[in-house]
Amino acid sequence: MRIAYLVVKNIQRGGGIEKYTLEVGKRLAAKGHEITVFSMPHYGHVDYMVDGMRIVKVPCLKHAAAEKLSAGAMGALLSAMNFKNYDILHFHSVAAGAFGLLPRLRGLKTVLQMHGIEWQRTRWSASGLAVLKALEAISLKSHNAYTAVSKIQCDFYQRYHGIAMQYIPTGADVMPAQAPREILSMGLMPGKYILFASRLVREKGAHYLIKAFRELKTDNKLIIAGDAAGEETYKTELKQAAFGDDRILFPGYVEGKKLAELFSHAAIYVQPSEVEGLSIALLEAMGYGICCLASDIPENKEAIGDTGFTFRSKDIGDLKAKLEFLLLNPEPCAVMGALGRARVREYYSWDGIAAEFEGLYRSLV
Repeated sequence: MRIAYLVVKNIQRGGGIEKYTLEVGKRLAAKGHEITVFSMPHYGHVDYMVDGMRIVKVPCLKHAAAEKLSAGAMGALLSAMNFKNYDILHFHSVAAGAFGLLPRLRGLKTVLQMHGIEWQRTRWSASGLAVLKALEAISLKSHNAYTAVSKIQCDFYQRYHGIAMQYIPTGADVMPAQAPREILSMGLMPGKYILFASRLVREKGAHYLIKAFRELKTDNKLIIAGDAAGEETYKTELKQAAFGDDRILFPGYVEGKKLAELFSHAAIYVQPSEVEGLSIALLEAMGYGICCLASDIPENKEAIGDTGFTFRSKDIGDLKAKLEFLLLNPEPCAVMGALGRARVREYYSWDGIAAEFEGLYRSLV
Protein backbone atom coordinates (compact mmCIF):
# COMPACT_ATOMS: atom_id res chain seq x y z
CA MET A 1 0.00 0.00 0.00
CA ARG A 2 0.98 3.63 -0.57
CA ILE A 3 0.38 5.51 2.68
CA ALA A 4 0.88 9.20 3.46
CA TYR A 5 0.89 10.90 6.88
CA LEU A 6 -0.24 14.52 7.31
CA VAL A 7 1.35 16.45 8.92
CA VAL A 8 4.45 16.51 11.16
CA LYS A 9 6.97 19.12 12.28
CA ASN A 10 10.30 17.27 12.25
CA ILE A 11 10.05 13.50 12.36
CA GLN A 12 13.66 13.20 13.52
CA ARG A 13 13.30 15.61 16.46
CA GLY A 14 9.60 16.15 17.08
CA GLY A 15 7.06 15.46 19.80
CA GLY A 16 4.19 13.03 20.21
CA ILE A 17 2.75 13.00 16.69
CA GLU A 18 6.24 12.90 15.19
CA LYS A 19 7.25 9.99 17.41
CA TYR A 20 4.03 8.17 16.61
CA THR A 21 4.49 8.60 12.85
CA LEU A 22 8.12 7.53 13.03
CA GLU A 23 7.46 4.34 14.98
CA VAL A 24 4.45 3.22 12.94
CA GLY A 25 5.73 4.43 9.57
CA LYS A 26 9.14 2.79 9.76
CA ARG A 27 7.58 -0.56 10.68
CA LEU A 28 5.18 -0.40 7.75
CA ALA A 29 8.03 0.64 5.44
CA ALA A 30 10.01 -2.40 6.61
CA LYS A 31 7.05 -4.55 5.53
CA GLY A 32 7.28 -3.16 2.00
CA HIS A 33 4.66 -0.40 2.07
CA GLU A 34 5.47 2.96 0.44
CA ILE A 35 5.39 5.59 3.17
CA THR A 36 5.30 9.35 2.60
CA VAL A 37 5.38 11.88 5.43
CA PHE A 38 4.29 15.48 4.78
CA SER A 39 6.47 17.74 6.93
CA MET A 40 6.64 21.42 7.85
CA PRO A 41 9.84 22.99 6.48
CA HIS A 42 10.78 25.35 9.32
CA TYR A 43 11.63 22.89 12.09
CA GLY A 44 15.20 22.17 11.09
CA HIS A 45 16.89 19.82 8.67
CA VAL A 46 15.20 16.50 7.89
CA ASP A 47 16.72 13.84 5.65
CA TYR A 48 14.90 13.08 2.39
CA MET A 49 14.56 9.44 3.51
CA VAL A 50 14.12 8.48 7.15
CA ASP A 51 13.95 4.78 8.05
CA GLY A 52 12.51 3.92 4.64
CA MET A 53 9.98 6.79 4.63
CA ARG A 54 9.99 9.57 2.02
CA ILE A 55 9.78 13.05 3.56
CA VAL A 56 7.95 15.74 1.57
CA LYS A 57 8.15 19.32 2.83
CA VAL A 58 4.99 21.37 2.35
CA PRO A 59 4.86 25.19 2.50
CA CYS A 60 2.98 26.62 5.45
CA LEU A 61 2.65 29.66 7.68
CA LYS A 62 5.16 29.86 10.52
CA HIS A 63 2.71 31.22 13.08
CA ALA A 64 2.14 28.62 15.82
CA ALA A 65 -1.65 28.91 15.65
CA ALA A 66 -1.79 28.53 11.87
CA GLU A 67 1.11 26.30 10.87
CA LYS A 68 -0.64 22.94 11.21
CA LEU A 69 -3.80 24.24 9.57
CA SER A 70 -1.92 25.66 6.57
CA ALA A 71 0.38 22.65 6.29
CA GLY A 72 -2.60 20.30 6.44
CA ALA A 73 -4.33 22.27 3.69
CA MET A 74 -1.27 22.17 1.44
CA GLY A 75 -0.67 18.48 2.13
CA ALA A 76 -4.26 17.63 1.28
CA LEU A 77 -4.09 19.71 -1.91
CA LEU A 78 -0.82 18.12 -3.06
CA SER A 79 -2.06 14.60 -2.36
CA ALA A 80 -5.30 15.30 -4.24
CA MET A 81 -3.34 16.65 -7.21
CA ASN A 82 -1.13 13.55 -7.17
CA PHE A 83 -3.86 11.12 -6.16
CA LYS A 84 -2.42 8.26 -8.23
CA ASN A 85 0.59 8.14 -5.88
CA TYR A 86 -1.39 7.20 -2.75
CA ASP A 87 -3.91 4.68 -1.46
CA ILE A 88 -4.36 5.96 2.11
CA LEU A 89 -3.99 9.39 3.70
CA HIS A 90 -3.59 9.37 7.47
CA PHE A 91 -4.43 12.75 9.06
CA HIS A 92 -3.16 13.63 12.54
CA SER A 93 -5.59 15.85 14.51
CA VAL A 94 -8.44 18.11 13.43
CA ALA A 95 -6.31 21.01 12.13
CA ALA A 96 -5.04 18.85 9.29
CA GLY A 97 -8.07 16.55 9.22
CA ALA A 98 -10.48 19.36 8.32
CA PHE A 99 -9.19 19.07 4.74
CA GLY A 100 -9.93 15.36 4.36
CA LEU A 101 -12.77 15.82 1.87
CA LEU A 102 -10.44 17.23 -0.78
CA PRO A 103 -8.44 14.03 -1.41
CA ARG A 104 -11.57 11.92 -0.93
CA LEU A 105 -13.11 13.67 -3.94
CA ARG A 106 -10.27 12.12 -5.96
CA GLY A 107 -11.07 8.65 -4.66
CA LEU A 108 -8.47 8.41 -1.90
CA LYS A 109 -9.27 6.74 1.43
CA THR A 110 -8.61 8.78 4.55
CA VAL A 111 -8.11 8.10 8.25
CA LEU A 112 -8.36 10.70 11.01
CA GLN A 113 -6.41 9.93 14.18
CA MET A 114 -7.22 11.85 17.36
CA HIS A 115 -4.35 12.44 19.81
CA GLY A 116 -6.49 14.26 22.33
CA ILE A 117 -9.51 16.53 22.51
CA GLU A 118 -7.75 19.58 21.11
CA TRP A 119 -10.08 22.30 22.36
CA GLN A 120 -9.63 21.14 25.97
CA ARG A 121 -6.02 22.31 25.97
CA THR A 122 -5.47 25.38 28.14
CA ARG A 123 -3.36 27.34 25.64
CA TRP A 124 -6.28 28.48 23.49
CA SER A 125 -8.13 31.79 23.64
CA ALA A 126 -11.92 31.97 23.26
CA SER A 127 -11.57 32.56 19.52
CA GLY A 128 -9.07 29.71 19.26
CA LEU A 129 -11.50 27.36 21.00
CA ALA A 130 -14.26 28.34 18.59
CA VAL A 131 -12.02 27.65 15.60
CA LEU A 132 -10.92 24.28 16.98
CA LYS A 133 -14.50 23.19 17.64
CA ALA A 134 -15.44 24.17 14.10
CA LEU A 135 -12.46 22.22 12.70
CA GLU A 136 -13.42 19.25 14.84
CA ALA A 137 -17.00 19.31 13.51
CA ILE A 138 -15.73 19.40 9.92
CA SER A 139 -13.14 16.69 10.52
CA LEU A 140 -15.66 14.32 12.07
CA LYS A 141 -17.64 14.36 8.82
CA SER A 142 -14.73 14.14 6.38
CA HIS A 143 -13.09 10.71 6.66
CA ASN A 144 -13.53 7.05 5.93
CA ALA A 145 -12.29 5.87 9.32
CA TYR A 146 -11.52 7.34 12.74
CA THR A 147 -9.13 6.26 15.47
CA ALA A 148 -8.12 7.65 18.89
CA VAL A 149 -5.16 6.91 21.13
CA SER A 150 -7.16 6.41 24.32
CA LYS A 151 -10.37 4.66 25.31
CA ILE A 152 -11.41 7.88 27.04
CA GLN A 153 -11.45 9.71 23.70
CA CYS A 154 -13.22 6.85 21.93
CA ASP A 155 -15.99 6.97 24.54
CA PHE A 156 -16.20 10.77 24.34
CA TYR A 157 -16.65 10.90 20.57
CA GLN A 158 -19.11 8.03 20.61
CA ARG A 159 -21.21 9.64 23.34
CA TYR A 160 -21.24 13.23 22.10
CA HIS A 161 -20.81 12.88 18.34
CA GLY A 162 -21.98 9.37 17.52
CA ILE A 163 -18.61 8.54 15.93
CA ALA A 164 -17.38 4.99 16.33
CA MET A 165 -13.63 5.41 16.71
CA GLN A 166 -11.25 2.47 16.62
CA TYR A 167 -9.04 2.38 19.68
CA ILE A 168 -5.37 2.19 18.67
CA PRO A 169 -3.20 3.48 21.52
CA THR A 170 0.09 5.25 21.82
CA GLY A 171 3.06 2.92 22.17
CA ALA A 172 6.48 2.56 23.73
CA ASP A 173 9.38 0.13 23.69
CA VAL A 174 10.60 -1.91 26.63
CA MET A 175 14.17 -0.68 26.89
CA PRO A 176 17.31 -1.90 28.66
CA ALA A 177 19.00 0.47 31.06
CA GLN A 178 21.83 2.51 29.57
CA ALA A 179 25.16 2.88 31.33
CA PRO A 180 25.41 6.29 33.05
CA ARG A 181 27.93 8.39 31.17
CA GLU A 182 26.40 11.59 29.79
CA ILE A 183 24.28 12.18 32.88
CA LEU A 184 27.43 12.15 35.00
CA SER A 185 28.70 15.11 33.00
CA MET A 186 25.42 16.87 33.90
CA GLY A 187 26.26 16.45 37.59
CA LEU A 188 23.63 13.74 38.11
CA MET A 189 23.96 10.54 40.08
CA PRO A 190 21.88 7.46 39.20
CA GLY A 191 18.75 7.22 41.33
CA LYS A 192 19.18 10.72 42.73
CA TYR A 193 16.92 12.80 40.52
CA ILE A 194 13.27 13.23 39.56
CA LEU A 195 12.55 13.46 35.83
CA PHE A 196 10.05 15.38 33.75
CA ALA A 197 10.49 15.05 29.96
CA SER A 198 7.85 16.64 27.78
CA ARG A 199 6.99 19.73 25.76
CA LEU A 200 7.18 22.88 27.85
CA VAL A 201 3.59 23.98 27.38
CA ARG A 202 1.25 24.90 30.21
CA GLU A 203 -1.06 21.89 30.00
CA LYS A 204 1.89 19.56 30.69
CA GLY A 205 1.98 21.00 34.22
CA ALA A 206 5.72 21.47 34.84
CA HIS A 207 4.93 24.55 36.96
CA TYR A 208 3.05 22.39 39.48
CA LEU A 209 6.03 20.04 39.73
CA ILE A 210 8.56 22.84 40.28
CA LYS A 211 6.45 24.40 43.05
CA ALA A 212 5.94 21.05 44.78
CA PHE A 213 9.61 20.08 44.50
CA ARG A 214 10.81 23.36 46.00
CA GLU A 215 8.92 22.48 49.18
CA LEU A 216 10.78 19.16 49.54
CA LYS A 217 13.77 18.75 51.81
CA THR A 218 15.82 16.45 49.61
CA ASP A 219 19.22 16.28 47.97
CA ASN A 220 17.63 14.79 44.86
CA LYS A 221 17.61 16.99 41.79
CA LEU A 222 14.73 17.81 39.47
CA ILE A 223 15.29 17.60 35.71
CA ILE A 224 12.86 19.58 33.54
CA ALA A 225 13.78 18.27 30.09
CA GLY A 226 12.07 19.64 27.00
CA ASP A 227 11.37 22.69 24.91
CA ALA A 228 8.55 24.18 22.81
CA ALA A 229 8.65 26.70 19.98
CA GLY A 230 6.56 29.78 20.62
CA GLU A 231 6.30 29.22 24.38
CA GLU A 232 8.88 31.75 25.53
CA THR A 233 6.58 33.35 28.09
CA TYR A 234 5.83 30.02 29.77
CA LYS A 235 9.46 28.88 29.70
CA THR A 236 10.48 32.14 31.36
CA GLU A 237 7.79 31.57 33.99
CA LEU A 238 9.20 28.12 34.73
CA LYS A 239 12.74 29.40 35.16
CA GLN A 240 11.54 32.20 37.40
CA ALA A 241 9.68 29.65 39.53
CA ALA A 242 12.92 27.65 39.87
CA PHE A 243 15.17 30.67 40.46
CA GLY A 244 17.52 30.29 43.41
CA ASP A 245 17.14 26.50 43.69
CA ASP A 246 20.25 24.94 42.16
CA ARG A 247 18.69 21.47 42.46
CA ILE A 248 16.45 22.24 39.46
CA LEU A 249 18.05 21.79 36.03
CA PHE A 250 16.76 22.74 32.56
CA PRO A 251 18.79 20.78 29.99
CA GLY A 252 16.50 21.83 27.12
CA TYR A 253 15.40 19.43 24.40
CA VAL A 254 17.11 16.10 25.02
CA GLU A 255 17.27 13.15 22.63
CA GLY A 256 19.23 10.03 21.82
CA LYS A 257 21.61 8.50 24.31
CA LYS A 258 21.33 11.32 26.87
CA LEU A 259 17.54 10.93 27.01
CA ALA A 260 17.89 7.14 27.31
CA GLU A 261 20.27 7.61 30.24
CA LEU A 262 17.93 10.09 31.92
CA PHE A 263 15.07 7.59 31.69
CA SER A 264 17.30 4.71 32.79
CA HIS A 265 18.45 6.21 36.07
CA ALA A 266 15.65 8.46 37.34
CA ALA A 267 14.29 7.72 40.82
CA ILE A 268 10.79 8.85 39.78
CA TYR A 269 9.22 10.05 36.55
CA VAL A 270 6.48 12.67 37.00
CA GLN A 271 3.73 13.50 34.49
CA PRO A 272 1.75 16.39 36.05
CA SER A 273 -0.34 17.18 32.95
CA GLU A 274 -3.76 18.85 33.00
CA VAL A 275 -4.74 17.41 29.58
CA GLU A 276 -3.36 14.47 27.59
CA GLY A 277 -4.05 12.26 24.64
CA LEU A 278 -2.11 9.26 25.87
CA SER A 279 1.35 10.39 26.92
CA ILE A 280 4.23 8.80 25.00
CA ALA A 281 6.71 10.14 27.58
CA LEU A 282 4.81 8.46 30.41
CA LEU A 283 4.72 5.14 28.54
CA GLU A 284 8.41 5.46 27.68
CA ALA A 285 9.24 5.97 31.35
CA MET A 286 7.21 2.85 32.18
CA GLY A 287 9.10 0.99 29.44
CA TYR A 288 12.36 1.76 31.23
CA GLY A 289 10.97 0.41 34.49
CA ILE A 290 10.86 3.78 36.28
CA CYS A 291 8.42 4.40 39.10
CA CYS A 292 5.84 6.80 37.65
CA LEU A 293 3.77 9.45 39.40
CA ALA A 294 1.06 11.09 37.27
CA SER A 295 -1.81 13.50 37.70
CA ASP A 296 -5.11 11.66 38.07
CA ILE A 297 -6.65 12.78 34.77
CA PRO A 298 -8.45 9.90 33.02
CA GLU A 299 -5.88 9.49 30.22
CA ASN A 300 -2.96 9.17 32.66
CA LYS A 301 -4.89 6.67 34.80
CA GLU A 302 -5.67 4.70 31.65
CA ALA A 303 -1.98 4.60 30.73
CA ILE A 304 -0.57 3.45 34.07
CA GLY A 305 -3.48 1.30 35.24
CA ASP A 306 -2.51 -0.09 38.63
CA THR A 307 1.23 0.01 37.90
CA GLY A 308 2.03 3.50 39.14
CA PHE A 309 0.98 6.29 41.48
CA THR A 310 -1.27 9.30 40.99
CA PHE A 311 -1.87 12.65 42.68
CA ARG A 312 -4.81 15.01 42.44
CA SER A 313 -4.42 17.06 39.27
CA LYS A 314 -3.23 20.65 39.87
CA ASP A 315 -2.90 19.98 43.64
CA ILE A 316 0.62 21.04 44.60
CA GLY A 317 0.23 19.86 48.20
CA ASP A 318 -0.82 16.36 47.16
CA LEU A 319 1.99 16.20 44.59
CA LYS A 320 4.52 17.18 47.26
CA ALA A 321 3.17 14.56 49.68
CA LYS A 322 3.34 11.78 47.06
CA LEU A 323 6.87 12.73 46.04
CA GLU A 324 7.96 12.77 49.67
CA PHE A 325 6.45 9.32 50.26
CA LEU A 326 8.04 7.79 47.17
CA LEU A 327 11.50 9.23 47.86
CA LEU A 328 11.36 7.77 51.37
CA ASN A 329 10.02 4.38 50.22
CA PRO A 330 12.06 3.00 47.31
CA GLU A 331 10.67 -0.55 47.67
CA PRO A 332 7.14 0.15 46.35
CA CYS A 333 8.76 2.34 43.69
CA ALA A 334 10.78 -0.61 42.43
CA VAL A 335 7.75 -2.90 42.43
CA MET A 336 5.63 -0.45 40.46
CA GLY A 337 8.46 0.18 38.02
CA ALA A 338 8.65 -3.52 37.17
CA LEU A 339 4.86 -3.76 36.82
CA GLY A 340 4.79 -0.72 34.53
CA ARG A 341 7.42 -2.28 32.30
CA ALA A 342 5.33 -5.43 31.99
CA ARG A 343 2.23 -3.34 31.19
CA VAL A 344 4.00 -1.61 28.30
CA ARG A 345 5.13 -4.95 26.92
CA GLU A 346 1.59 -6.36 27.05
CA TYR A 347 -0.55 -3.41 25.92
CA TYR A 348 1.54 -0.74 24.21
CA SER A 349 3.85 -2.48 21.74
CA TRP A 350 4.70 -0.42 18.65
CA ASP A 351 4.81 -3.64 16.61
CA GLY A 352 1.24 -4.43 17.61
CA ILE A 353 0.10 -0.86 16.93
CA ALA A 354 1.65 -0.86 13.45
CA ALA A 355 -0.07 -4.17 12.71
CA GLU A 356 -3.44 -2.71 13.78
CA PHE A 357 -3.02 0.22 11.41
CA GLU A 358 -1.97 -2.08 8.61
CA GLY A 359 -5.18 -4.03 9.13
CA LEU A 360 -7.27 -0.84 9.19
CA TYR A 361 -5.69 0.44 5.97
CA ARG A 362 -6.25 -2.90 4.21
CA SER A 363 -9.92 -2.86 5.23
CA LEU A 364 -10.33 0.50 3.44
CA VAL A 365 -8.58 -0.35 0.16
